[in-house]
Amino acid sequence: MVLVFVALATSFYFLPLANWVSALVEWGQHHPVAGPAAYILFVVLATVLFLPGSVAMMIGGFLFGFLPGLIYAALAIPFGAQGAFEFGRWVARPWVRKAVADNRHMHAIEAALHEQAFIIVVLTRLSLIIPFNLLNYAYGATSIRAGTHLAATATGMLPAVALYVYLGTLARDLGQILSGGAAPSELGFWILGAGIAAIVAATWVIHRTATRTLEKHLLEQESTG
Repeated sequence: MVLVFVALATSFYFLPLANWVSALVEWGQHHPVAGPAAYILFVVLATVLFLPGSVAMMIGGFLFGFLPGLIYAALAIPFGAQGAFEFGRWVARPWVRKAVADNRHMHAIEAALHEQAFIIVVLTRLSLIIPFNLLNYAYGATSIRAGTHLAATATGMLPAVALYVYLGTLARDLGQILSGGAAPSELGFWILGAGIAAIVAATWVIHRTATRTLEKHLLEQESTG
């Protein structure tokens, strides 16, 4: 996974990614039927390959307008996240399972993630200061069910999808989106504040559930001992 990420990061400097995106956008504007399908496929692949989700969502608004762009991005983003989730599960999950085998505190955290998976995933998705692409792979290493991850990601990402698709409709051209000029500067402060609040809420849910699970486990050990 490290080698893949290094290769992708390096490719950003040497491959003409902006030119490819521009060509895709121009093609999509001239193909109203195939364009949405190509856009959804592009976003799914871009999400798996660690490309910025905000740019992909803004392109949807720029290309299709708010409502169609919202629908297409709201479909593509969760399935892209799910692709990365499955890869993380296939690669990292067996190692994590071994690592926590004899650690009761880690077992408690795993149980908390399993028991409160939906609300935890929703809260962390609402927190835009946590890297979206990193979360996709990280959740694959946990005990969260695949269906729960997909549903919670779709729910938690909807406000962000709506926001970035709307910003895409305001962009003058694709260059403004790729350069980051389509988002107002004060938006970062709002995202930071909302992100911190969501992280605090998610941490509280995990801590409360893990503590309850650990206490239950210790009581069971005492009763059997």
